[in-house]
Amino acid sequence: MAKLYIIPGHGHGDPGAVGGGHNEADSVRNLARRVKELAADPSDVELHDFSRNAYAQGDLNTLSAPKGTMVLELHMDAADGSARGAHVIIKDGFEADAFDKALAKNLAAILPGRSSIIVGRSDLANANRAARRGINYRLAEVGFIDNVTDRTIFNDRLDEIARAILSAAGIAAKGGAVPSTPATPVPAPAIGKLSVDGWWGWGTTKALQAHIRCVADGEVWGQWSGNRRWLPNCAGGWKWGANPSGSPVIRALQSRLGATADGIAGRDTVRALQRRLGVYPDGVCGPKTVRALQAALNDGRL
Repeated sequence: MAKLYIIPGHGHGDPGAVGGGHNEADSVRNLARRVKELAADPSDVELHDFSRNAYAQGDLNTLSAPKGTMVLELHMDAADGSARGAHVIIKDGFEADAFDKALAKNLAAILPGRSSIIVGRSDLANANRAARRGINYRLAEVGFIDNVTDRTIFNDRLDEIARAILSAAGIAAKGGAVPSTPATPVPAPAIGKLSVDGWWGWGTTKALQAHIRCVADGEVWGQWSGNRRWLPNCAGGWKWGANPSGSPVIRALQSRLGATADGIAGRDTVRALQRRLGVYPDGVCGPKTVRALQAALNDGRL
């Protein structure tokens, strides 16, 4: 069974980002190919069909990846030609695992320049698709193709980058390279089983939605931006604006708590939640309140 499954981004007629006569789709396919070729046991690495565009063709909706297999989608970024650096993107609300951390560290050592080398996002279709299906997924932006320094490093040090990916995944490379992390992968977090970290992001929302029987999409829509100061630890998946429409998950939560069910989270809603959770009701949804909520959801109580 393959330990690492690599999906090269774009393709199927979509070149992706371009720079200096190179395009993203071809570049990341070259990298994916070298990762497999340099593995001491090539069966440890499986490559997605190079003729496919996994994003546009929705391949993550049907991908059959054995439980625990580390899935890595490769991309290159583009900006204004001055930005530099590699980073790793994971699903917002999930914890970075050993592979994510080692991969980000290894790639950033070769392609430095990012202020944050691991970021969580809730707006990437493939990350969302993988999360819904319990696939252990991350996306790596391996430098900026329109930056001459990054592009030169990528092309001249392709094998070094490939070995860095193998090392992060705990896969031995030809030539005696020693993996930097254990070969046993860390599975993606199970939906509804949360890290009690005090941040209310996509994962916490999805667990709450499942608990109170709402559509579990991980999003809190239609929130009033003026209430953000009372919800400082509400992060990914929260949608703020000046003309709030309210969110079904907040409306359902308010009904359960006996608060006004308008779908808009504010101080009154937070106080009602805090009373239910046994937290001092100061009306501020800070880390203590969110940790209590996460613990309650993990225990199946609210």
